[in-house]
Amino acid sequence: MEFQQLTLPQTDVSQPPPQLTAPSALATNATLLPSQSGGGSSYGSHHRNHYHPHHGGSGKPGHPYFKPFNPGGFQRPFGMTQDDFDGKRLRKSVMRKTVDYNASIVKALETRLWTRDHRDRHAPQPENIYVPELLPPSSYLDNPSNAVTTRFVKTATNKMRCPIFTLAWTPEGRRLVTGASSGEFTLWNGLTFNFETILQAHDVPVRTMVWSHNDSWMVTGDHSGYVKYWQSNMNNVKMFQAHKEAIRGISHSVLSY
Repeated sequence: MEFQQLTLPQTDVSQPPPQLTAPSALATNATLLPSQSGGGSSYGSHHRNHYHPHHGGSGKPGHPYFKPFNPGGFQRPFGMTQDDFDGKRLRKSVMRKTVDYNASIVKALETRLWTRDHRDRHAPQPENIYVPELLPPSSYLDNPSNAVTTRFVKTATNKMRCPIFTLAWTPEGRRLVTGASSGEFTLWNGLTFNFETILQAHDVPVRTMVWSHNDSWMVTGDHSGYVKYWQSNMNNVKMFQAHKEAIRGISHSVLSY
């Protein structure tokens, strides 16, 4: 058996290399096709397609096959678009105004050990440096001017705009319960003034609410004459119809708990 020897073509290095007219296969995905003179429609720079060897999308407007290559990470010279975000955007933090009364209560608990009455209590001075020395209004029983409210603090609006017929503070003083004409209870935070919970308590407007003497029960009355007993966690335990007309006031007897 005889084998023929293959002869390789000899490359002429004396001539310059030929000029390439088509884009190289090693071109990056950011290489744009050159604009063609003649047939076909011409589009702006934002409609030019990127070259891809397997998707001959020449002259087709629209979105490119790939995003432009960015060697500098996310530091782009232009603004970011919607395609650059993956997921939900972070909400901008909002600073809530608050009235923090805990400092005055702690101060009253500290000074009650050695304070007999107004004779041992320091008089409040009209300077900012005396703000840490302020006490709650219950400590100034001999000076009722301390409890005069002259400064507007906050306006809170419920989701469903309707009249509010009654309200009451919780026994610990941290939340405010309001009864609306829609029959809903709304619990408001006493520090930041935002609502925490909305509860459908009655089918008709809530007219009155009051807490028991031992701060364990809240009794409410509505426009149809029904009375409901509520626990501190807003759990309804009892309901009965006391009158045929609207109940506009409820009070506990002195000896009741």
